[in-house]
Amino acid sequence: MAYEQKPGDIIVFKNKDKQGNQPDYRGNGLDLDGKKIELSLWIKEGAKGKFMAGQIKPEYKPASNQADEVADPF
Repeated sequence: MAYEQKPGDIIVFKNKDKQGNQPDYRGNGLDLDGKKIELSLWIKEGAKGKFMAGQIKPEYKPASNQADEVADPF
């Protein structure tokens, strides 16, 4: 049986191919409304030691190719 995410669940993996200031960890999940989200986490160092800071964004959806949407005039 495959794992199925439920609202509020996240999955995070170490970014093995990190370059520059890319996140140390990336993942995805479902927000509390069941919408897909993407997560990015960085390991930081502060006065009290190491911690993780990150971002949560809506799932990336590439823009549709407008050329495909243009009707053939002939």
